[in-house]
Amino acid sequence: MSTNKFLLNNFLNNEHEVFHIARTTINSKNDLKLHNHNFAEVFWIKEGSGIHLINGEKESLSKGTLCMIRPNDSHTFKLDKNHKYLVITNIAFNTDSLRYYHQRYFSYESTCFWTKSNLPFSIQLDTNQINELSAIADRIISLPHNKLELDFIMIHIFRLVHILEVEQSQIPHWLAYAIENYNTPEKFKKGIRGFVELTERSVDHVNRVLKKKLKQTLTETVTKARLLYASQQLTMTNSSIKSICFECGFDSVSYFYRLFKKYSGCTPLEYQKKNLKMF
Repeated sequence: MSTNKFLLNNFLNNEHEVFHIARTTINSKNDLKLHNHNFAEVFWIKEGSGIHLINGEKESLSKGTLCMIRPNDSHTFKLDKNHKYLVITNIAFNTDSLRYYHQRYFSYESTCFWTKSNLPFSIQLDTNQINELSAIADRIISLPHNKLELDFIMIHIFRLVHILEVEQSQIPHWLAYAIENYNTPEKFKKGIRGFVELTERSVDHVNRVLKKKLKQTLTETVTKARLLYASQQLTMTNSSIKSICFECGFDSVSYFYRLFKKYSGCTPLEYQKKNLKMF
């Protein structure tokens, strides 16, 4: 499939404009062609549902989806028999403004437009949030498309995303307690059961919350806690690697070696030689 190149200047009315904003209804008769562009773009779905073809992958779009497209992302929108239409609001602005936002608000972060993943950043807004954002966009459409109005709506979007990310990253107190206290050989030797006992919840419930809040499974959580303890012991004690392995609840030294190397990039012995602080 060929890719078209969209240029920001083709959408601006005059040399004083620094961004383009529009609301478009996409139906099966006017699907867009695959394209990339020389500008950054943020869009959100006001109504409807459909498919986002992005960098060779497919993602579902529904009311409330907000997505930040980087200049080199290749994408388009499609509908099928299950999707009747999409109402999309999009804002396109130049890379100078993108660099400004990065330097001013995100210089130490890899989120929003600056994520390193193949897929661009996206987040789901609720009905009130999407209505508020759309109301701001409606007002701005009729105003001069200058830096002041661009900053106004983009800062609103960045702030909204930041609030949602903070809310989504917060974990319940019982899970925070378990993570903090799952740190002894006695707990490690019980494996997953030792962690779940600290939560006073079911295994399935703990696993669901971990996946939702931390994007990791119960097994991954337990493994990371064990390996963190192992790295501390390798750094701060003269204990043998074999004894540290068993203290962490591993029955096999070779398996411990494989896991430790997978997570740290080196073997326990290499890590100990490099970081040991006992003399």
